[in-house]
Amino acid sequence: MPVQFKFDFQKAKEVLAFLASQNVRGLDNYKICKLFFLADKCHLVKYGRPITGDEYFAMPYGPVPTNMLNIAKDFTSSQPRDPRSVELGETIGLDRTFQHPRFTARQEFTISALSKSDLETLKEIVARYGNKSFDELKVLTHEMIAYKKAWEKRGASASERMAFEDFFEEDEDAVAGAREEMIENSEMTDAFPEPANF
Repeated sequence: MPVQFKFDFQKAKEVLAFLASQNVRGLDNYKICKLFFLADKCHLVKYGRPITGDEYFAMPYGPVPTNMLNIAKDFTSSQPRDPRSVELGETIGLDRTFQHPRFTARQEFTISALSKSDLETLKEIVARYGNKSFDELKVLTHEMIAYKKAWEKRGASASERMAFEDFFEEDEDAVAGAREEMIENSEMTDAFPEPANF
């Protein structure tokens, strides 16, 4: 049975608020998918757990955090319906002057759900990838083994679940024992959320 983690909305909300507060270039739905993936992957291979616990699917534009994308798409819609989208609006704003609305920091926010290692990882991701364009991040993530394996498995489907076990392959940052710790920290399940259209 595949490894799965429980999605933590409070952490995901703080990750998005943190990214918006760092003035990340072009922070729209597409770019948050890339940065969430890179942050979760980076933290997983070092500490045996992702930051948000979201489920990733390989889709045409790259890895997609299913839960967060559904919430973000609702938040950027003209009439949000998900109560979590309303909660996002307390700390996150939107700049709708762009074709794809961009997330902005609305106010100071309190970091209560993110650990020290979560924050260190997010700072590293912003420093390494924050100024890269969506196209640069698309090329980068399309070359990662976990994405390639899932994309090749999808058959006629538009998406395929990415295996957390594959996040460790060919990753120079992977720490010995982190994969085993991941298995101990995870839930084993057969059920996965449906990916949003992207």
